[in-house]
Amino acid sequence: MIKLRERLDTFEALMAAIDGYQHLPIDVLSQFLLDHYTVDLDVLAEFADNLEANATAAAQGNPQSVGSIAAA
Repeated sequence: MIKLRERLDTFEALMAAIDGYQHLPIDVLSQFLLDHYTVDLDVLAEFADNLEANATAAAQGNPQSVGSIAAA
């Protein structure tokens, strides 16, 4: 039997798919997505960039940027 995977080709679809899993490290989360979905790698790269930007903002003490990944 063939199992079709859901395609994540927008940032919004990716965010919906990881809802509740955002606490995982990016490498674990990326592997989960690649194992269970057909992921547009550009969207995955955009997600990783947003995570990195949020981590940098949090480290610099800029609380306005923290949490903006869900709003992006």
